[in-house]
Amino acid sequence: MRWSLLWKLLAINVLVVSIAMVVAAMHIGGLADAIFGRLMKEFHIEVEGIHQIFVSDLTRSLVQASLVAAAIGLLLSLVLFRGVVRPIRTMMTMAGRIASGDYAVRAPVTSADEVGHLAESLNTMAESLETLERLRKDLVANVAHELRTPLANLRGYLEAIHDEVAPASAETIGLLHEEVMRLVRLVQALHELSLFDANLPHMRPQAVDAGALVRRVIDLRRAEFAAKRIAVRSDVAVPALLRADPDLLSQALHNLVDNAVTYTPEGGGVTVRAVQTDGAVRVAVTNTGEGISQDDLPFIFERFYRGDKSRSRASGGAGIGLAIVKEVARVHGG
Repeated sequence: MRWSLLWKLLAINVLVVSIAMVVAAMHIGGLADAIFGRLMKEFHIEVEGIHQIFVSDLTRSLVQASLVAAAIGLLLSLVLFRGVVRPIRTMMTMAGRIASGDYAVRAPVTSADEVGHLAESLNTMAESLETLERLRKDLVANVAHELRTPLANLRGYLEAIHDEVAPASAETIGLLHEEVMRLVRLVQALHELSLFDANLPHMRPQAVDAGALVRRVIDLRRAEFAAKRIAVRSDVAVPALLRADPDLLSQALHNLVDNAVTYTPEGGGVTVRAVQTDGAVRVAVTNTGEGISQDDLPFIFERFYRGDKSRSRASGGAGIGLAIVKEVARVHGG
């Protein structure tokens, strides 16, 4: 037979009260008997018959008082223990609903004691699980969407070549290669994010020249800037070498510059700035153009988030680059 917590608490309470009452009754009985005997001797009264009556009445009174006190204590304990057990049962129900996938359920916090702290902890856990579930669903939906377009293009080109509708020309093969590289970049970006999530990328800090890093990244994208007639300017005011992972920093800077190349209009300008403030180095990439709306700013570092939904995936990217920048900054203490 499984006892509920309420009945266990009541049983413990009855046991403790019973022991206390027995000890108190024995002490009171002994004390009363001693006082009675001393009084009888003091007044020279024969105690033989009277003592027997006194002990009998005292025992009966103690038993009756103990039973009444026990009944009242049991009823009060039942009422009070129910108040203690009720929020625990509510949290048990909540845990069952969470186990079945309902992460929106919350437990009421009715006190500031251990039970209240337990309810707050469960609510925090439920919020975290709800966020993780939302991210998981968004990730699956976004990955499926990102894969659908290049796979559909690959299938269309390959079927056209197979049915001899289109020739296997160098241009067609180049288009197929471009779609394959889109898939490769997407998978690589997802792999990098998964490493950050698992805290697997091991930092390899070493001395890094911020100015040289910025110039190298700009030089690698110089042709793209020139194709759009974008004026590039670098402003590095870091007097000493950085202590950081050069590969991760280069990756983050590449992603920022890539966004600048993508969203800067022809004839615009891009500035890459690095300044040292309060013992840290702040790197900023700014560009001319439409800018980011205030509604989108809180979400631009979320995975797969794209502020302008009207842009195509080819021109706007998959929305992973800034998420990687955020993770690189985080592992460097930013």
